[in-house]
Amino acid sequence: MKRREREIEQRREDMLKSAQELFIKKGYNGVTIKEIAEKAEFSRITMYSYFKSKMDILVAIIARMFAYSFQSYFELIGKTESNYEKLKMYGLHEYQMFSRSPGSHLLIVQFRQHRLDREKISKRNLVELEQTNNYAAKLFSKIIKEGIEQGEFRCDLDIELSRKFFSKATFAIVHPYVFQTETDLSQLEKELEYLLRAFIPEQKN
Repeated sequence: MKRREREIEQRREDMLKSAQELFIKKGYNGVTIKEIAEKAEFSRITMYSYFKSKMDILVAIIARMFAYSFQSYFELIGKTESNYEKLKMYGLHEYQMFSRSPGSHLLIVQFRQHRLDREKISKRNLVELEQTNNYAAKLFSKIIKEGIEQGEFRCDLDIELSRKFFSKATFAIVHPYVFQTETDLSQLEKELEYLLRAFIPEQKN
């Protein structure tokens, strides 16, 4: 990477870091582009030369957050053979990651509450978000498919629906635990295991 390119990327990083800190502190709706620019020590004009809108900035932050989460999860399950355990480990991994930064988890909640206006998001950030979402979808689908083939999961499962159900349900289960000052991980495990009972053949339940 050339010096000029490094400088551009560093400016972008400074902007994203400032925006993330403000979003976590004040909430997405409570922050303006002007405030982000002032915190990052850039002009609004400079900010808009890097990002199309405030939503564009949020998408860039979320895409990186998702990418880091799924990459570390992939590394975590590398030596685990049980597909059941792989899915359960995802919920525990999400808790461990976001309990260290509940504000980041809340930022994801706020992101999901907003309609994604593609006209206000740069191609780069859209591509990064879609790539991360596609990676996660393929990973979970692969785990569920292998679980079915190996007899761990029910043979009548619809892989696509099961993937979506698992992802949404896991997020809902983990969410309240992230904000607790003291967490009983054994209870979290029990809830994740109860969720996964829907995947297991009846004779194994």
